[in-house]
Amino acid sequence: MLEKQFGIISAMKILFCQHNLAIESKNKAVHRPTISLPLGILSMVSYLKMKKWPGKIEIYDARLSGTIHKFQNGDIVFGDLDDVIEKNIKDSNPDVVAISNMFSWQIDNAFQMAKTVKKVCPNSIVIIGGPHASSFPEETLNEDCIDYVVMGEGEERIYQMLMSLEKNEEVSIQGVLGKIEDKQLLRNNKKAPIGFITTLDDLPFPAYDMVDVDRYLELQRKGFSPRPLELGKRAFTLLTSRGCPHQCVFCSIQATMGYKWRYHSAENVQKHIDLIVRDYGCDFIHFEDDNFTHNPERYDEVIESLLKRKEKIKWDTPNGIRGDTWTFERIIKTKESGCQMLTVAIESAVQKVIDKVVKKKLDLKKVIDLMEYCRDANLRLNAFYVIGLPGEKKDDIMQTLTYALNSYKKFNVLPNVNLAKALPGTELYENVVTNELYVDTLEFKPNEITTEDFDPKWIAEKYAWFRKELYKIRIIKSLKSPKVLINSIEIAIDKIKYKMTLWNNT
Repeated sequence: MLEKQFGIISAMKILFCQHNLAIESKNKAVHRPTISLPLGILSMVSYLKMKKWPGKIEIYDARLSGTIHKFQNGDIVFGDLDDVIEKNIKDSNPDVVAISNMFSWQIDNAFQMAKTVKKVCPNSIVIIGGPHASSFPEETLNEDCIDYVVMGEGEERIYQMLMSLEKNEEVSIQGVLGKIEDKQLLRNNKKAPIGFITTLDDLPFPAYDMVDVDRYLELQRKGFSPRPLELGKRAFTLLTSRGCPHQCVFCSIQATMGYKWRYHSAENVQKHIDLIVRDYGCDFIHFEDDNFTHNPERYDEVIESLLKRKEKIKWDTPNGIRGDTWTFERIIKTKESGCQMLTVAIESAVQKVIDKVVKKKLDLKKVIDLMEYCRDANLRLNAFYVIGLPGEKKDDIMQTLTYALNSYKKFNVLPNVNLAKALPGTELYENVVTNELYVDTLEFKPNEITTEDFDPKWIAEKYAWFRKELYKIRIIKSLKSPKVLINSIEIAIDKIKYKMTLWNNT
C-alpha cells in the first residue's frame, strides 16, 4: 500500500473532510439536512496539535455552505456539490485526506468524496473512519478510492499513522487497515476487536479555533440543528463520556466507542464549559453522551459542579438517559442546575421485550418513578421508544404505542417513537441479514424489517395511527396549558423555518 503512494514525506499536510448529505435519493427520504460542529474531527486535530505534530492541518466541511440542491431526478443534496468539492480539495492539495462518515446511510457520499480526492489529487492517501468503516473495515477497504480504514476512536490512531507515513514506515497499528492482512492486528474478539483510550481527561478539548464556529451556530439557528427544536441560540454539544457496557440489539455505539464506559472528570467538564462559554458565547449545552447517567455518583458530581456556577448554563440530554438511576432529590438538583429537558430511553412498554428482545437491563417500574418525579418537579421529560424489532409481537407493539400515549396524557412525557433500523455493527443487523428479514435490499433505513409477526406496511399503518392520536392529545393539552401551547407553536415555527429554507434553496 505505502509503496504506491510516496517516498519519504516531509512537512505533510492533512485535510480532514466532512462530506455533504443525501437528503432524498431515488424519490425516498434519506435524512433531513442537519449540521453541527464536527467534534470527531476537532478532537483529532486537537490531539495532533497537543502532540506537536509538525505538519499542516486543514478542515473542509462540505455542509458548511448550507446550500440545498434539488436535481431533476428528485434527488436532494445538502452542502457543496462535486465541482465545489473538487476545487476545495485541489486548492488544498493535501498529502493525506481523512474523511469522517457518521452514518451508514450516507456512506455513498463519503465514497464519492474519496473518489473526488483520487481524481484531483491522485497521490493523496485517503483515510476513512466512523461507525460504518468500523463495522465493515474489509468491505470499506475494498473500495478503490480508500487507502486506509480507521476503526473506533481516531485521535491516537491518526497521529500514529502520520508518524509512520512521515518516516516511510509500514503502518502497523491495531484498528488501522491498509491491507486485508492488517486484520491480524485485531483482537480475537468479534465484539471488542480494538482497544480504546483509557483516560479521557488526557485528551485536549476540541480544536474549535480551527473552524468558523459562528457559521455552524448560524446554520443551527436557521433550522439545520440535529435537534427537531433547538432550545439555544448558541448551543454546543458535549460528550463527557464514551462507551456503553449495555448491549441493546439496535445500538451501534460499541463499534466506535467500545463497551467499557470511560468518562471525563467533573472538573474537566467544567473547564470545557468555561471555554465554550467564555470564548464562543455558548448559552446551551446538549449532553450527547450515550450513557450520561451510567454512574449515578459521577453524574451527581457533574450536577454539583453545574450548581456551583455563578451563571447557570441551560442544558438537556437529547440522546437519551437511563430511567432507573433516579431519586426525587436527584431530579430536583438536575432542574436547579439548569436542565431544561431530560429524554429517557424506554424502548418498550413490555418488560419481556426489554429483557429478551432489546436485551436492555431496565426495570419499567423505576421508569414510572422517574415520570412521577419529573411531573412533580415540573421538569420536562421526553421518551424514546422503538417498534418493529424481530421478536416483538403485534400486541407488544400496540402495548408500547398505547403506553407512550398514556404516559403523555398522565405524566406529560412526550413520546418519540422510532421505527427499528438495522445498523451495521449491531446484533439487530446480524439477525436481520442472517435470517433475511427484509425484502430486496437493506438500506439502513427505518422500517425495513419483515418477520412472521409483522411487515413494514403494518408497522407504517400503526405508526400513522399513533401520530394521529398523539396530535389529538397535543391539541387538547395546548388548549389547557399556555406552556404546552407555546412549545407546540415553537415546534411548528421551527418546521416552517426548515421548509422555507428548503424551498428557498432548491
